[in-house]
Amino acid sequence: MKFAVVGVGGVGGYYGGRLAAGHCDVSFLARGRSLQALLAQGLSIKSALGDVSLHDLKITDRPETIGPVDVVLLCIKAYDLEAVATSLTPLLHDDTAVLCPQNGVDVVDRLTPLLTRGHLLGAVVYGNTMLTEPGKVTHVGTLARLRIGGRDDLAQELSAEISSVFRSSGVDAQVAGDIDAALWNKFVLFSAMSAASCLADLATGPLRVDPDYRAMLKRGMRETAAVARAHGVKLEPDIVERSLSIVDEMAAESVPSMLLDLRAGRRLEIEHLSGTVVRLGNLLGIDVPFHSAAYGALKHQAKE
Repeated sequence: MKFAVVGVGGVGGYYGGRLAAGHCDVSFLARGRSLQALLAQGLSIKSALGDVSLHDLKITDRPETIGPVDVVLLCIKAYDLEAVATSLTPLLHDDTAVLCPQNGVDVVDRLTPLLTRGHLLGAVVYGNTMLTEPGKVTHVGTLARLRIGGRDDLAQELSAEISSVFRSSGVDAQVAGDIDAALWNKFVLFSAMSAASCLADLATGPLRVDPDYRAMLKRGMRETAAVARAHGVKLEPDIVERSLSIVDEMAAESVPSMLLDLRAGRRLEIEHLSGTVVRLGNLLGIDVPFHSAAYGALKHQAKE
């Protein structure tokens, strides 16, 4: 199976690096400082699950140099999807699987009208993998879980094949029976965690142990879950409690990617996190005061 990793940040670097370390055929599509660093020093992963140092990688900034592949791992920010989608054509054949691990729940819907070849698969990533500098990824803690799925039988068959390849490279990868439910299950946690961490400017440990911040986090999760159910998504009855238990299992020093972006002065994905909850809440008649406040406070950094 031939892979192309588009975007070599924390997620693309970690999962693409694991595939490359497992002797899979992997090409990396990067640009700017990331491209130069990968060409000069390769890719390194620091992780409690095993460090990786990779050199002589297949790296380019031109997708036509790679050509058609079996799997595209599309690891870009949610706000860049539409702009990047049109550049993927050289990587696609009729059966190419495009994995979308972006934060949010609407990625497949947004990309469906833009990709004329291949199959879109949702991908849910659990774990804290950070790009500390170009070409260097740090995995905080031991949670690194990948769940893949599509909306038809062929997409599910492809998901099973791809999951098997990931597992052969040491990644905890499985097929999600209902990918939309899987995306929303994570979204209940991640939408609230990202917003609360940014508002408090705190990593996971201090946020979860403070009673006031924990209550705020729980309110945000309840709002997202209420919107999901009103939207017709089948969530477990105890989804909020399960989400909080995952937060309690995370490494205390782990930091949501949106807080890293906030601290670095980069553009935020708030439009696709709390913004999505607010827009759907308004449409469905669900009151979402936490996410409304978070969106109002952070939306000024959602623009370039």
